[in-house]
Amino acid sequence: MSSIRNKSFDVAAFVSQALRYVHHGRLMTVMGCLGIMAGLVYYVYATPIYESKALVYVRGHGSPVKLSDVPETLEASGLNRAIIQEFSSRRNIIETAKRLELVGVAATWENVVEIVPAISVAESNSSHLEVTVQARSPEVVRIFAAALVEEFRRQQDLTWQQYRDEALNRYARELKALQEKANTHLKTLATLEREEKMAESAIEQTRLNELPKDLIVTREVLQRMDEVNTKLVALAPGREGELALPDVLEELSLLTTFEKEREIKIGDVVRRAVSGAGTPLVSAPQANFAAEVIVQPNMVESLQPWQKLEKERRILEDSQIELAKQYLPGHSIMKKVAEELEANERGLRAELTVLRQRFQLEREHYRVKLATLQERLVDYHKVNEKFTQNTQTYSDIEKEKTLWDKARDHLAEKLAVVTFSEDRNWVEMHFKGHTAMRDEVPVSPNKTKLLIFSVVLALGGALGAPTLVNLMDSSASTLLQLENVTGLKGIGVVPHTSKEMLEDVCRSPAVGAKVPNFLLENFRLVRSHITLSPGRSGSTQVVMVTSARASEGKTSQAANLAWAFQSMGARTLLIDCDLRRGRVHHFTKVLNELGMTHLLQGHCSIEEAIQKTAVPLLDVIPRGPITVGTTDLMAQPVFFNLVQKLRGEYDQIVIDSPPVLGLSETSSFQRAIDGVVFVVRAEKTSLKDVVDAVTLLRKAGAHIFGLVLNDLDLSRVSNYYNYYYYSVTYYDDMESVANEMR
Repeated sequence: MSSIRNKSFDVAAFVSQALRYVHHGRLMTVMGCLGIMAGLVYYVYATPIYESKALVYVRGHGSPVKLSDVPETLEASGLNRAIIQEFSSRRNIIETAKRLELVGVAATWENVVEIVPAISVAESNSSHLEVTVQARSPEVVRIFAAALVEEFRRQQDLTWQQYRDEALNRYARELKALQEKANTHLKTLATLEREEKMAESAIEQTRLNELPKDLIVTREVLQRMDEVNTKLVALAPGREGELALPDVLEELSLLTTFEKEREIKIGDVVRRAVSGAGTPLVSAPQANFAAEVIVQPNMVESLQPWQKLEKERRILEDSQIELAKQYLPGHSIMKKVAEELEANERGLRAELTVLRQRFQLEREHYRVKLATLQERLVDYHKVNEKFTQNTQTYSDIEKEKTLWDKARDHLAEKLAVVTFSEDRNWVEMHFKGHTAMRDEVPVSPNKTKLLIFSVVLALGGALGAPTLVNLMDSSASTLLQLENVTGLKGIGVVPHTSKEMLEDVCRSPAVGAKVPNFLLENFRLVRSHITLSPGRSGSTQVVMVTSARASEGKTSQAANLAWAFQSMGARTLLIDCDLRRGRVHHFTKVLNELGMTHLLQGHCSIEEAIQKTAVPLLDVIPRGPITVGTTDLMAQPVFFNLVQKLRGEYDQIVIDSPPVLGLSETSSFQRAIDGVVFVVRAEKTSLKDVVDAVTLLRKAGAHIFGLVLNDLDLSRVSNYYNYYYYSVTYYDDMESVANEMR
């Protein structure tokens, strides 16, 4: 906010912008007149339009039965947007115009609009609509609203009848098709159950469900049995020896661990693994299952638990130790205890024999069981896969049947709703009368609105056209504009002047000496800026005058700048380096027989090329005859050496060079000169050309003294406001003051 307050209003800039529009005064006048004329023409030739407003009562009762798939039954009671849209639809309006015979039978919306340009419908309250009709005939605005209501009611009845008949026929066909599909699916399910034996597959699948579990358990038990069997083999004595009692107890402990996994019972038939000789192999994993054995009691049932015998043995051993303290070994009591210990040992060895037999039977039983389970695993996968496929197929068919049954029931419901809602009056609509009528004085064209429109159109054209012209104008018109786009300073303005005055370079130095002359003072101002802006070399002796394009006045600027230098007493040389279109000899009125083209080629000396003018301190080297190839010599050391030599003979050297854009000579001059004066033709040279040319000069290392705005038309108000002190009037006023002072 502070920055906004500090930013003051620039009155001068505002006035300058406003004066730019004065330059387009005639264009603004023409556009304003055209706007007024357009309003008058429209008023004279426009067709009058009449208007009426009417009130219509509307009541929507809704369907007694509502179903989402029957859109007509979902209409809400009261006044809803669907009723308004249908009432004001193009179809209703066209049919109304046809019934009133305003258009033909094959008429379209465009034909109706020609007679009834506008119809609008809006809600007045919860039960009334306001209908506005605009027509080109007074009679039409009187009757159209009522006819529109009647046509809506008629179209509503026709639409429902058509829908009802079509819906009943369509629903009946669909219902029959759905019934056939449902029956087909029932037959498919029955066929599947019969052919695929679904019940038997289910029973078989249930029976085999435990097979993977049994297989894993059997494999684990058999693995443990094999480990125990390995230990038993390691504990077994040689052929002549007998197993020691501690080893007997150890084997009994190992064999007892399989009591929980015991499966065989007395009377079971067990296939045993035998070798070729028929001897059971305890540790032969690859034996053939050939012999069958019936399990007998002595194979699996012990007389008494070996743990009890082992406990009794410990008691006997303790008693023997105590009795040995009292009796000799041959005593009857000691013998009795020894006999009991021997009987106990025989019992333990008998229990070991039974457990060994039972272990081997159990082990062989599990091996047979494992082989059997592995064989049945293939059947398990087949049965399970087939059962899954049959179940999925059955489920898919059952789902499809369910969907068809639901669709059939829903369709039957829709059919019932359509039949039940046949006799209905869902929308009640009545024409209540007109609330406004303009059938004598037309509403269009409206004089007040037309006048305002004409004035707005005239002002828009008068201001818009100049604005558009100004926006599209890319030419340079002010020094400030040039300074902003180039970053260079403006060092002078040359007003539009007659050709005779501008090209009179050989004028007397006394002109403007006592009383300022408007044209000469402009060139003296440029001269002053140049002398105050030396380049990197610290000198302003050699000045090049150039422009972006041809015909921008650089030659006249160079010639008059040379005159301005000599007018202050400096011995000045004007060189025409535009070897293609140079015109310096016309300004200075010298011969063009010898010049720069000869001098560069060495066909003449410097003294022969330099020509005197009518002004004592101003000499000229004209262009000379146009010769092919001389422009290339400008970039050679011969030109640089020539300028260096002329520096010692003249106080000031002014070079008229070719344009920058499209030619190479100007860029090659930079090492021989001290600076550049860039000439821009006002309101002719585009800003893009100026920027491009200045960019090229900067890339070539040029020192630019500044910009000169040439041929500025001060007769234009905007230019005069900005640069009036360059005008003839300003200097005439100064001359009048000087005369009065005399």
